[in-house]
Amino acid sequence: MYREMRTGTVLSNNSSCPLCDTLAHLDTDTRSDAMSFVCRVCGRYCISEEAFAFLQNLEDARSRERYKLSHAMRTASERAFGSRDNAFSPMYKCENIQNILDRPDDPVQEKLNLLLRYLGKLSEFPGECTEFDSNHDYSVLGAKNSQEADFYLQSLAEQGLVTLERPYTGRSEARFTVSTRGWMELERISQEGGKSSNAFIAMWFDPKRSEFDVAISRAVTDAGYVPIRIDKVEHLNHIDDEIIARIRQSRFLVADFSGQRNGVYFEAGFMLGLGRPVIWVCEKTQMKDVHFDTRQYNTIDYANADDLRTRLQTRIEANLGKGPHVSSQIL
Repeated sequence: MYREMRTGTVLSNNSSCPLCDTLAHLDTDTRSDAMSFVCRVCGRYCISEEAFAFLQNLEDARSRERYKLSHAMRTASERAFGSRDNAFSPMYKCENIQNILDRPDDPVQEKLNLLLRYLGKLSEFPGECTEFDSNHDYSVLGAKNSQEADFYLQSLAEQGLVTLERPYTGRSEARFTVSTRGWMELERISQEGGKSSNAFIAMWFDPKRSEFDVAISRAVTDAGYVPIRIDKVEHLNHIDDEIIARIRQSRFLVADFSGQRNGVYFEAGFMLGLGRPVIWVCEKTQMKDVHFDTRQYNTIDYANADDLRTRLQTRIEANLGKGPHVSSQIL
């Protein structure tokens, strides 16, 4: 019923989520060096004990950015549902947590798009009236809290993209219907991407390769673009509509073939089919394993994380120019 950590902290099965402070279930049947939480706001996620201690000691200004973690964990948790490759959660370590906290906040339009897409997913068919619970689901759009989510919901209603069944006060679940205009906007969003500032990252998720994850994300950010990464979905048979939609919304794709994951080949091929740029990268020691159909592309064969970061940023800026987003990250 209770678990004592090496830090001396004692947690019960029902404890506060270290990301959003709401009640969460702590799975005690997990590996000894990790903590697995199930949270209504953040989804299911797994963090190391060191990462848990790191979260407990965040400074106030940094602690207020934990909503970024809630968004990242909830997004990964929802995309993992029902996927064979995601039967268990990866363990996020301190460096992963820091990398997520360092990400710039999504633009307002991106949050509006995320909310509209989520409302569309909640609707089994056009015309259905269903409910959105901003108190627990604000994390799906990267909002800081339910109040911000309510603001975006009202904005969608004012734009005629959704209709609310009754005046919404934010004190209970909102009953809504996606309008015809809303469904048409969802179709437009799914086809958009050539002019966006998003960059889809296709790579093998492995905690041991976190330094390369950081290098790619930082290179994309420093080049002025927003890195979009779908953790853990690697198998061709389990690529879902969410991944396809995010690729469609991206201006270009970075494909790291290290580890030879089937999903990376699929996602790169899909982006090529859209007629948009793919930047090919692979660890130098694994270049010999890259499939012969892709060897004709100019691939960045990096030697280490610093080499990857420098050459990738240069390649992005040389081919696409400097993006519109300015990074404030300091690593």
